[in-house]
Amino acid sequence: MRREKWLFSTTLAISLVLAGCSTGGAESAGSDAASNSTAKAEVEQVITVTNSGELGTLDNALAPDISSMVVIGNAIEGLYRIGADGALELGVASEEPSVSEDGLEYTFKIKEDANWSNGDPVTAEDFVYTYQKIVDANTGSPNVNKFYVLKNAQAINGGTVDKTELGVEAIDEKTVKFTLAYPTTYFKELLGMVAYLPQNHTVATELDSKYGTNSENTVYNGPFIVEGWEGTDLNWSFVPNEAYWDVENVQLDQINWEVTKDVATNVNLFESGDVQFTQIGNPHIEQYEGSDALVTEPKALVGYLWFNQDRTSTGNVHLRKALSQSFDKEAYVETVLNDGSVPLNGHVPSNYAYNPETEEDFRAENGDLSVTDIEAAQAEWELAKAELGIETLEIELLTSDADTSKTTSEFLQAEWQKNLPGLTVTIRNVPLKSRLEATANGEYDIAYGTSTPSYADPIAFLDMYESTNAMNSSNYANEEYDALLADTRGAYANDPEKRWGALLAAEKLLLTEDAAAAPIYQGANANLVDPSLKDVQIQPVGIPMYFRTAYVAE
Repeated sequence: MRREKWLFSTTLAISLVLAGCSTGGAESAGSDAASNSTAKAEVEQVITVTNSGELGTLDNALAPDISSMVVIGNAIEGLYRIGADGALELGVASEEPSVSEDGLEYTFKIKEDANWSNGDPVTAEDFVYTYQKIVDANTGSPNVNKFYVLKNAQAINGGTVDKTELGVEAIDEKTVKFTLAYPTTYFKELLGMVAYLPQNHTVATELDSKYGTNSENTVYNGPFIVEGWEGTDLNWSFVPNEAYWDVENVQLDQINWEVTKDVATNVNLFESGDVQFTQIGNPHIEQYEGSDALVTEPKALVGYLWFNQDRTSTGNVHLRKALSQSFDKEAYVETVLNDGSVPLNGHVPSNYAYNPETEEDFRAENGDLSVTDIEAAQAEWELAKAELGIETLEIELLTSDADTSKTTSEFLQAEWQKNLPGLTVTIRNVPLKSRLEATANGEYDIAYGTSTPSYADPIAFLDMYESTNAMNSSNYANEEYDALLADTRGAYANDPEKRWGALLAAEKLLLTEDAAAAPIYQGANANLVDPSLKDVQIQPVGIPMYFRTAYVAE
């Protein structure tokens, strides 16, 4: 019920905005191919889309960033895919699974006509291979924690159990069975994530580490094939995958992707007609206020800071609390973003997850845990200086070199240096791939980034701080925190009320006691969309846009 509530509220909001501009989410993305065939025959079905970051990899086992996930998610399909209303619908699965009475076993049949772009059939072994690859510690997958719901996954990743003991089994060529470590109410939603997409086991085995390093070293079973990406290019294309089981409903003949990190450049490209879909930000949103081309919608995106706790300075809890409370979030969303985003005082956003007993919103129930309070921040700063034995401190803020990240870093630098006398903040803006590498290697003091989950459960935001999580680049480790999240999968797996209580307690521990992260805002998407571009599936959770059903009308 909570999932439906989230989908209804966000889909309604999107629809109300899009209704006036005739863009993707406003009309039913499930429009019959026949009804669109006339438009397709008369209008060139070619569009250009901007991407805010480089494409890092086409290997979903290794993709940690949204830019790569958007591309992979539009070219490869799992057992489920995103439907017209934003809800999951069957993808390469031929029917809903049979589920055991204890909720631990899910058995799926794969469509007979589900094939890879090289002609190979999509098989159960593709899922077995891919999931074993991800949980293998030698792979170093940043997504491995999402697989801990599968039997033996965590033990395999820890090196104590062989990967062949993972809870995924090929019953026959077209039947795959999953055995879970504990009942997981959101398991089907996990199967719709990019991390859970399959790889062609024959091709991936042959290519080994070369798989996904360029468009030629990848095969696809989804609506599109990636062309023209050699591994470092800033542009590439989608063309329809003729082997896709539902290719007759794919309307676009080509999607050209261009990496542009500057909002002004995006606007100019859109104005000139060179781009039909692009993300924008302030001040250009004000420029397009009231325009049919401007599409804004809510999103379960969190912009936040995290701290390298292996550094002497940011390892100090008083410094982290001082930094977390000493910038004006209201001013930030109004002056830097101005795109419908709102200040956020918790790590789990609003209108995202709901109490299974009372249906109260998680954010409302847990309250404001990380607020702007300059007086409290300055008191914490004095405590930090005393414990560190310093009067002044120089620290570095690391962000990507995207336009919004740059302005964010400048805003925070000014706020911190104004409100915490004696603190000097330097800025390092680097390409996203370099930022990901630096945080993974612990080469930073403070980092800024965003997180967008692929399923609606608080654990999606909280498990990134478990000490065993590969995504925990802050090196935060708290046994009590780990135990709370472990209880959600073990002792409370079949007790929704107690599980919810553990999640609430975990977020409070993370932010109020340990200040391991500093939430800044809950995001909204602001896009410029050519009014002739219809039925782009704009999503509030997970990948922000799908083009499977999109087409160009007159």
